Amino acid sequence: MKLYILLLLPMWLFSESLEVLIQNAKNSHNSLKTIEQRVSAIDDEYQISRNFSDPSISLSMSDIQFSDPTKRDLEPMQYTAINFKQKIPYFGKRDAVSKKIDAKKQKISLTLDETKVKLVKAIKITAYSIWQIEQELKITNEYINLTKQNIELYSAYGSSDTKSHMSIMSAEMTLSELKIKKSRFDSSLIGLYEKLSYLSAMEVKSVELDMDVNTPKELIFYTQTKGANISYKVKQAILTEANEDIKVKELNSYIDPVVQVGYYNREAFEDYANIGIAFSLPIYGTQDSQTEISKKLALAFKSEMIDLDKQLKAQIVQTHTELLNSYKIYDIIQNQSMPQIQHMFELSSSSIKNGDELFLYINLLEKKLALDEKSIGVVAAYHKTQASLDALIGEMK
Repeated sequence: MKLYILLLLPMWLFSESLEVLIQNAKNSHNSLKTIEQRVSAIDDEYQISRNFSDPSISLSMSDIQFSDPTKRDLEPMQYTAINFKQKIPYFGKRDAVSKKIDAKKQKISLTLDETKVKLVKAIKITAYSIWQIEQELKITNEYINLTKQNIELYSAYGSSDTKSHMSIMSAEMTLSELKIKKSRFDSSLIGLYEKLSYLSAMEVKSVELDMDVNTPKELIFYTQTKGANISYKVKQAILTEANEDIKVKELNSYIDPVVQVGYYNREAFEDYANIGIAFSLPIYGTQDSQTEISKKLALAFKSEMIDLDKQLKAQIVQTHTELLNSYKIYDIIQNQSMPQIQHMFELSSSSIKNGDELFLYINLLEKKLALDEKSIGVVAAYHKTQASLDALIGEMK
């Protein structure tokens, strides 16, 4: 027993809880850092939206005489000028653009949360898959040992009759199938641990899991909280951004004045200043067309949001039904069938008297193996389905 504990000690020391894996992923995963940088970039974009467009400055010389280009006092029209030009945005345009950028930031921030939800779900499902394979591998190893013992018992009970030879052959074939299954499980575990290490952004050798199967929450709990679905919130943010874009486009139909101030220097005459105001002429209907485009896009986003709401409700109902089904199957296997089968199995193993009884015992052993695997599979399915259901209501832990 002490040796067994010493062998398992390194695994316990390096085991990580699901909570640690999820927290590390949310703090360190590269896909999240990418979106965080995009959110940070929006702050700079907001600052830009509060500024006026860059002014322009120009320097000019008028009435250059070819006979003597350096002579600048021949007539009053000869001057050297510096002009400053600034576009003044129509009142409210900057605020409208800033609100649109705020909506964009909210959308990208929610995209970050959406990615976290997907990441957490992937970590959970991968971890539960690891647990399932490790449990099936454990049972497979146990049954490999039992099958080897049964082959020895067959040989001890066996005689030269055909039935005994067939029994031994059947057991040998079962042993080969179990070894193949074990090899397949070993390979799958390597890949799953690599995937879990990538998802959690840390090296994972073993994972600690609470695999208790509890009574599922009522469907109404999930339908009432479906508004917390992050994908739905992203759609809402997209629609908000689209509505803010409409306001920006509507304000673009108002003309922005351009103010120009110039100073004119004359060598032989008095200097003077010049002030001018210019306006663009929206005579081609471009602004109205852009507004209509934004309105149609907003209507499309609204339709998508309504459709997603209905889709979410259907997904929640379907997933909750799968969760209830897994729970019912678990209850049938674990609480109703397994105790009786285990008791009968123990009685059968202690009352084997001849080869015929041993043959029936082996059949019972194979059926119990299948039931054990089904029990493990349904527990894993229950927790995977719960993870999917949690993701539908925006769970990030």
